[in-house]
Amino acid sequence: MNILIDERIRNKEEDFLKNELNLNVEKIRLSSFVYPEISGHSDIFYAKINNKIYCSPNAPIKNPSFIIGKEEVKNTYPDDVKYNICQIGNNIIGSKYADKEIIKYINIFVKQGYAKCNISVTGSNSCLTSDIGIYKELIKHNIDVTYIDDDNIHLLDKNNNISKMKGFIGGASFVFNNYFVVFGDINNLEEENKEKILNHLEKYKLKLKTFEGLDIIDYGGAIIY
Repeated sequence: MNILIDERIRNKEEDFLKNELNLNVEKIRLSSFVYPEISGHSDIFYAKINNKIYCSPNAPIKNPSFIIGKEEVKNTYPDDVKYNICQIGNNIIGSKYADKEIIKYINIFVKQGYAKCNISVTGSNSCLTSDIGIYKELIKHNIDVTYIDDDNIHLLDKNNNISKMKGFIGGASFVFNNYFVVFGDINNLEEENKEKILNHLEKYKLKLKTFEGLDIIDYGGAIIY
């Protein structure tokens, strides 16, 4: 299987994806179409819906199996959130700004355009989120959601330095093969948020993979296909 992920991923993380999860790592090169912090993020250029990958016409990586969307990703909001869509079970979560090719699938609309950035899916009816508006909306749909908002989740600039912009839990984690992978060291989170995550993972029988000593980085999550 393949994994689409920001090219700024660190060696320890890449080695785990390759050697422990047996994934073929496809690094998304940084793009000039959006600002540097999100320019290599899979959740900006790609959306996975019902096991099909939709991508922007100007996505850095294209595969013959991908469905090309109608609208290109551009630098300013909301033109940078056309493919920022999240699926939890049969529910598709996104905003009114979604690409015309995929908006028809959305059944839970949220005000937050960066929907996928702010959601880490942990099961067929469960997730973590960094956005209080998303939290309130998903609760209405009986989705088991844990709210995590932490200033210790970072974004990277084009030089791989920590940006002044804030990152989110959805972009700093993903689930595969019963692992909940955090890009960085979970001990860098506030203790309250760390405990919330650990309790959530225990509930859903997910194994934590964390990388000791590393800052927690929002890479835009990962898309596996």
